[in-house]
Amino acid sequence: MMTAAGAPRTRMSRPNDARAVRSRDALRAALLALIETRPLEQIAIRDITTQAGVSYPVFFRRYASKEELLEDIATAEVRELLSLSLPMFEAEAEVESLWVLCRYVDDHRALWTRLLTCGAAPAMRAEFMRIAKQIGERSDSWLPVELAAPFVVGGLFEILAWWLSQPSDYPMGNVVQIIDALVVKSVLRPSGPGLD
Repeated sequence: MMTAAGAPRTRMSRPNDARAVRSRDALRAALLALIETRPLEQIAIRDITTQAGVSYPVFFRRYASKEELLEDIATAEVRELLSLSLPMFEAEAEVESLWVLCRYVDDHRALWTRLLTCGAAPAMRAEFMRIAKQIGERSDSWLPVELAAPFVVGGLFEILAWWLSQPSDYPMGNVVQIIDALVVKSVLRPSGPGLD
């Protein structure tokens, strides 16, 4: 293809066409596999593309850096986790929503362990914080949203990171109770102290 000025024009795939989605998924899977073997700092983009079975230029059609790819993975995981645990943010939150959250993390334990320990945690916290603030604006928490959101996000991520560092047979019910007591009951349920 030529432009009016005679310069060749490259055809970029649409970001959501089937081929682009396959490439994105392959790049995500490749990075996750490589992170199991060595730290992010020791992984080259060429390693990712080789593992994914895509050409080097394909990487840059989708991502500017390996850190951006990692942030994409982290953001997708946070969104999935939140979609499963939204009831936790409601005033009449049931403990069952915490079980859903913990089951999801446990079912994806290796992935969440990698994400929380390999440099993706800040991106995950930022995305969770953004969404938590939006949800907080609609909730009736006794705590101002500017304080509640970072407390909930920080507490939840610290509890999950701690849990994932425990032996895999650590009782999930204990984690549910910890999240319920430290995060849900203390912040999200409207039974806090009467502030002026």
